[in-house]
Amino acid sequence: MATIKDIAERVGVSPTTVSRVLNYDSSLSVSESKRRQIIETAQDLNYAPPRMRGKKKRLSGTRQATITLLHTLDPTEELADPYFITIRHSIEKRLSEAGLRIDNRFSLLGDLPEDFPRKDSAILVVGPHGRKTIDALADLGTPLVCVDFPPDRKDIDCVYPDLEQATADILNALWEKGYRKFGFIGASSGEENPRRPYPDLRSRTFMSWFRERGLDAPANVRFERLTPISGFELARQLLDASDRPEIIIAANDTMAIGAIQAANSFDLKVPDDIRIVGFNDIPAAGLIEPGLTTVAIPAEEIGRTAVDLLLERIAGRSFAKKVVLGTKIRWRASC
Repeated sequence: MATIKDIAERVGVSPTTVSRVLNYDSSLSVSESKRRQIIETAQDLNYAPPRMRGKKKRLSGTRQATITLLHTLDPTEELADPYFITIRHSIEKRLSEAGLRIDNRFSLLGDLPEDFPRKDSAILVVGPHGRKTIDALADLGTPLVCVDFPPDRKDIDCVYPDLEQATADILNALWEKGYRKFGFIGASSGEENPRRPYPDLRSRTFMSWFRERGLDAPANVRFERLTPISGFELARQLLDASDRPEIIIAANDTMAIGAIQAANSFDLKVPDDIRIVGFNDIPAAGLIEPGLTTVAIPAEEIGRTAVDLLLERIAGRSFAKKVVLGTKIRWRASC
């Protein structure tokens, strides 16, 4: 383990100077180039302050953090959504690389044991959870990271895709291609704020996109659970309407696949009679017939980043980080 003396000898200054630079002593009179050289040398030598060494040792030693996963889906629901399976597998792989693992998994806040949190506990909250849940977890005072959604607080770490921009991007692209009669099927749950009539960010952005352009919001909008069955049933409602849309945007790929099945049940051909677009780019999106046009969300990167944020918190980082990941449109035969 490198020491301040090692850095001082490498740079050619006194240990006191190194200590004052690394502690950001603004009263120290030292050139900017020398200050930068000290910091870069500390990084090259993997220097860790004495107060951090015990915490770093705890991550790689026998006394490990207890990782609890609070998931918006129960295990059965997760099996129906490959997107969340990918996130969890990525989390598990990154934790394994750090010598850690998920010790407990729960789907409801009330399921947490009475003695939670135990010593060295840390929490990953996967999928949308409301303010009451996040506040309760934050009050526990244990390292906490929200995964795949931004909490309504600025003091909590989180990593999530930019769904607002992603929804606007796909709408802009489809509008430029000449589509005008849109339908949308999305989520009806996941928020605890009754003032928000469209709980999912993709749903809210879809509706606001038209209002911001002085256009009437499409009437062909339905909300339910993000499952293939819901996608099938909601798409059938839209396809059976007198003013049938020419394109249906689904809030995720599993709903979009259900929508394709709904089109087949009406003997409608995709994309000749109806176009279908999804979100997430799950593996099946490129394998079904026709291939599903979708907004690709980096699920693996979300999982890895979530664990990295948690490790930083366990190691002592005190300020919050928010990581927002971009998306890409994957054009396939369904649109």
